[in-house]
Parts: sequence; C-alpha cells; structure tokens
Amino acid sequence: MTKAANPHQASNHFPRAGGPNPRAGGPSPRRTGPAAASLAALLALAMALPGCGGSRPTGSTGPSYTTAPATTAPATTAAGRQRLSTADLIEQRRAAFTIDHDVYTKLGYRLDWRGFPVVRQGERIDFLDVYDDVVVAHESGATVSVLEADTGALRNSSQVANPITRFVGNVRVGNHMVVSSDNELFAFDLDTGALTARHSLNHVVTTHPVHAAGQMIYGSAVGHVYARRLNPPVDAWAFDLGGPIDTDPVLAGPIVAAVSRNGDIAMLDAATGTLVGRAKIYGGCDAAPVAGDGAVFFASLDQSIYAFNLDGALRWRVRTEHPLRITPTLHAGVLYVPTADKGLRAIDANTGIELWHQPDARGRVVGVRNGRLLTWDGNQAAAATGPTGVATTLDPDTGDVIFSAELPGVAMLKPDRFVDGNLYAVSRGGIVAKFQARD
Repeated sequence: MTKAANPHQASNHFPRAGGPNPRAGGPSPRRTGPAAASLAALLALAMALPGCGGSRPTGSTGPSYTTAPATTAPATTAAGRQRLSTADLIEQRRAAFTIDHDVYTKLGYRLDWRGFPVVRQGERIDFLDVYDDVVVAHESGATVSVLEADTGALRNSSQVANPITRFVGNVRVGNHMVVSSDNELFAFDLDTGALTARHSLNHVVTTHPVHAAGQMIYGSAVGHVYARRLNPPVDAWAFDLGGPIDTDPVLAGPIVAAVSRNGDIAMLDAATGTLVGRAKIYGGCDAAPVAGDGAVFFASLDQSIYAFNLDGALRWRVRTEHPLRITPTLHAGVLYVPTADKGLRAIDANTGIELWHQPDARGRVVGVRNGRLLTWDGNQAAAATGPTGVATTLDPDTGDVIFSAELPGVAMLKPDRFVDGNLYAVSRGGIVAKFQARD
C-alpha cells in the first residue's frame, strides 16, 4: 500500500398488457409442448425441495440443506443422449457451488439460505436485483424469477420473451418489475408474476435504464438519450448526443447524465430532457459513471478519471497509464477507482487528490462491512473451471489489505445495501446464496 421514505411502497398503475408482439417473439397466453412441461416441473420442484427454498428444519443449529432424490430415471433424447431430470439439474448446480464457510466468516458474513431461481441448462444469471422483501434473478434464457428475501423460496417465475431476446436491465417501480429489452418494455407484478404491461420502444436501446419522473430513461444505438413514460405509455423526450451510447446513464438528483462513445457528455433535466450542462472527454467509457456530492464521475477509456459539476464544468481530472474499464464507487466523499497501473485508488471526490492506492486489490468496492471496504474482482484468478473471483477487505483509511480469498464458482457478489447489508452471491450455475452480516 502507498499513502498518497421506501420507494417500493409507491402506488403504480400500468396500462393493460396487449397481445404478443411478433417483434420480440414474446410469450403467448398458453404454453404447450415439452419445454413448457419441463419449466412447469422445474417450478414445482424448486418450490417443493427443502434445500431450494432455503428454509431450515425446526431445531436446526446452522445452515443445513437437503435435496429430494429424483423419482424417475433420466430420459433420453431421440439420438440416445441422456437428458438430465429436473432434480439432477438442481443437484448438479448445487454440487458445482461449494461454499467455504470459514472464508465468508472472515469477510463478516454467515450463510442464511441458498435459493434456486429457474435457470435452464447451460444458461446463467445476467441480472440480479436485491431488495428487502424480494430477490429478482433474470437468467440469460429470458426467465425472471422472484425469490423471497427471508427464505429464498421461489415466489413466481415468468418467461419474458424468447431466449435470443437482448435485455438491457430491470428496474423496480412500486410492486412491479419493469424489464427492458432493446426494443420492448414489460411490467410484471412481483406478487403473482403476472404480465401487466407490454409496450414497444420507438428506439433501439443499448443501456440499463434509470427511472425518474415516471419515465424510463435509456441510451440508444443512434445516440439519443431517450425517455419513455410508463403511464400513459408514450415517448416523453429524446436528446441527441451525437454518437452511439454504450454506457449506462446515471441519476444525480433531478439530473440524468449520459456519455456517448465519442466522449460527449450531457447533463439533462430528467423530467423534461432540457440541457443543463455539456462536457467533453477524449474517449468514451466502458465503465458506467457514478454521481454524488454535486458531481458526476467518469472513468474513461482515454486513461483519465474525471469529475464534472452538474453544469458541465470540470472539477478535476486524474490521469492514469491505462484505459479504465471498471465502474468506480463513491462513498463518504471518496471515489474508489480500480486501475490497471496502481490497483485500487482512493481519491478525494472534491479535490481529486489521491489518498492512497493498493496494488493488491484490483476489484470494485461493493460495500462496507464492520467498517472495512469489501472489494470484488470477478476475473482476477484463473482456475480449471474458469475464472475464480477474489473478495478482499481493506482498511478505508490506509488501504491496507485485511483479508483476501478466492470464492470458487461465484459469478456475482452483491449486497442489498452498501453499509452492513446482507450479501448475495450468485454461482455460475445460477444458484443464489444469501449471507447475513455476522457480528
């Protein structure tokens, strides 16, 4: 180390969903055939298995999970290849995800449950959204599963569209989950999984949306920052940024900020699309910007870290030796930036002065536990079965590493709140494990 009010309670009403849209190849009212039967069996089994819901037997003194054995022999395909039963698929996922309880204890957590969202064979979890009451897992085969946050039990699951649909992200609005593909918007009731709205988008969108002023706001392939109103479902506004937008926009209070592939930046009034400020950097961004403390921060492919005030004025710039590709984290007046030259850098968000850097920590800061920074590097180490992520805890004042360990089989690590929240780990096979903060 080198020194240097709950939004989910809002009432939201969506217009009634229309019929299937052939553009997206979406769901029809009735599901037939082997694929539907397989999905139905998977849903029933996931809710029935004690281990799947994560509920512990009465009197259990620690995490204990069992799996009901398969009651039928595996089927075979017409070509003679063995097709795994639903129970075998779940057991296969479980066996591939080993949890070292001692490691998580040293990180400050203990296992609460393991849940099994619907994940088809060969698919993965692309989006995980965690809240105090539910966990929403969206797999690459276009199925969205809602798990109970307190037990891990499967509440419902919905096939959104066909497996080749390109999704850009999900946002909770009241008791609905708004799921966005690149050309459609879907709304699902979190209690029942029922589709309550489905509307075409008039732009091909390329970024995760943000929700503000009753609108979903995206970046688009043709360079528009595009706002779509939820009710009524009409276009609200669009602002031409002059080049394709690949990086997620970010909210800074009533302002939405976006950057184009060419490095053009716009600060817009989120309600009206009115331009508030403009700026320019010398390259685009792979990393999403972050906002806070009256500024928006960009880690750029031009090897610089920028801070811009909301009127577009440059606050500071820090140069590095390599393009920056990982989203920074802003917390308590400090911007934490993973870099290829110095590892994790801690930078004063107001002045741009480097406070410290730690070459032995290269992942993103995802939370704080017991006063320590928790970082996650999903691609640092290599193993025979693929990349193995590394979790590290650091002293926020000095950057000294306190503990570091590989987490085999983990594809994603996400807390439900930044400071002393519960921690969710997603396995490469699609298991979701909840870890409670351990005192």
